[in-house]
Amino acid sequence: MGKEEQLLTTSIRNSINEAHKIVDKITNLSLDNTLESRDKPNPAMDEADELLEWYLTKLYREVGMLAERMQVPRTAMRIAAEFDAIKNITSVAASNFDTGLASPHLSSIGGYFESLATMTQGTEVTGLEVFRTILENTPAIIQLAGVAPEKESRVQEEVMKVLKIAFPGAEREPSISHVFKRYKPDFGVRSLMAAAEYKFADTLSEVKKSLDEIYTDMKGYAGHSDWRTFYAVIYTTDRLVNPKEIEAEFLSVGADVQWFPIVVVGNGGRKSKRPARPQAGGGAINRVNRNRSS
Repeated sequence: MGKEEQLLTTSIRNSINEAHKIVDKITNLSLDNTLESRDKPNPAMDEADELLEWYLTKLYREVGMLAERMQVPRTAMRIAAEFDAIKNITSVAASNFDTGLASPHLSSIGGYFESLATMTQGTEVTGLEVFRTILENTPAIIQLAGVAPEKESRVQEEVMKVLKIAFPGAEREPSISHVFKRYKPDFGVRSLMAAAEYKFADTLSEVKKSLDEIYTDMKGYAGHSDWRTFYAVIYTTDRLVNPKEIEAEFLSVGADVQWFPIVVVGNGGRKSKRPARPQAGGGAINRVNRNRSS
């Protein structure tokens, strides 16, 4: 990517860091604000709110510009529409882990940015690229392991071995907690803020079912500041679908921009259910018939 995109990326990252500092300051000011002083003027809080508004406005504008430069117009349009719909850009709320306050708008624009940031890294290899490369090479991992998986858990078992080598902090089923419910993607690397969900498909109908399950996962995983990039890996045992078709499907349904589909073809297949063999002597049905006739 060009030098301009590199510089814009650096500027955005610095602004995100500064905005997080302001949110931390607002948290501390809120804790210091006693019941008696809440109705009194608070110049420090007013200043923090003004700074947060300035940085968030700047971020929505610059991340939108980055999306346009990276030739991702749909993302740029989503960012602009989200910004226009915001009624109170300085609003903050308690974080999911009771560690203070968090800005939902900062989390949202930060998620958009992280999805675009890896595209500006040029030839530099990032952790996210390594993570994705491992996922894309799932068939090779399965082949080297010499297994023929019959379900997704067997695929996950072999991929996890490789992930642990590349990322010692890789987790199996990390928890993504919300107020009333807890979700668990198949893999996660917290240092990358990235997670992956695997689906095993042996037929075209299973591919369609996997997509429905992935769309449900999107809603459950969304809005958590600790996880910003998600990969949906559909492991098929035959060339059931063109990966480009899945990418087009994601666009057509307005899938979350933080989710990236990966379709791979590898060894294996679901275990066929063979009909039970009849027992010697005509089986149980014949024995019942003989008893009735006697």
